[in-house]
Amino acid sequence: MSDTTETVVINHSEFPLPSQVHEWPGIRVVECPREGEIPPDIDGEVVLTRTDGGPNLADLLARSPRWVHTVGTGVDSFPFDALQGQTLTCSRGISGELIGEWVFAQMLAAAKGLPDVFLDQPPADWSRPDFRVGTLRGATVVILGMGGIGSEVARLALALDMNVISVRRRGTDAPHPGMTVVNDIATVIGEADHVVVAAPSTPDTQGMFDTQLFAKMKPGVHFCNIARGTLVDQDALRTALDNDTIARASLDVCTPEPLPEGHWMYHHPKVLLTPHTSWMGPGAYETMIETFHHNYLAWRAGEPLDGLVDIDAGY
Repeated sequence: MSDTTETVVINHSEFPLPSQVHEWPGIRVVECPREGEIPPDIDGEVVLTRTDGGPNLADLLARSPRWVHTVGTGVDSFPFDALQGQTLTCSRGISGELIGEWVFAQMLAAAKGLPDVFLDQPPADWSRPDFRVGTLRGATVVILGMGGIGSEVARLALALDMNVISVRRRGTDAPHPGMTVVNDIATVIGEADHVVVAAPSTPDTQGMFDTQLFAKMKPGVHFCNIARGTLVDQDALRTALDNDTIARASLDVCTPEPLPEGHWMYHHPKVLLTPHTSWMGPGAYETMIETFHHNYLAWRAGEPLDGLVDIDAGY
């Protein structure tokens, strides 16, 4: 495509785009509301939207743009039936480093007994606490999903001499030397000291952490979910917490989001819950836009796009 050829990008996200976006070669940005009637003069090749699409996305896609990109990674809430043959991409992999840090912080806190080790009164014995303080070195982490997040968690875990077992849907290729990759979580879950859920939400993964799978875990495991709450049977999780199978659940996601007032997760002593913020950090939004920038340049050059969504697989 010639540098002088104009590409109209419809910003359907309602996020303000950084000023430098308007300096990309050949770009013209048109703002489009996510709700209500779409102005008749809005038309373009490319749509930038959110991972949940929006109430009027189907009307926008009926105007025949060719490519849709979501600002975000998980597309389980995207209205796939609104697509009319368009290519769909997402910002896959952009949050790996930040979420990897969050997961590692939770694992280290679980191993070191944080925050229980902090004092609010003199202990019975200053140098002999009555709580367990462990280590990550030599511990085993089982990671479900080996995308950008799972791969980063594995890298950090290997750096601290943990035993790393990854579970992926197919294949046994490992992104890092020294780790093990399997295809069936049931065969390895009993080895885990830490379980990290980093797989997409699809019909195949919904509710997979159920009573049967929790029963295969050894007592005292740390369960960490940064994927989607829908992968977990939350009633089964509560039982596993109450019977001491799970010593701690570090959860950045849940179902529904937000949880209603009075929900048991807010008050359970073994649950550490954050409001879907593990992806946040300096430059997080700018990184998402950089991913779109890379694909935008590839689009104009007629080259393959990154982050292609498999509509049939759901991610």
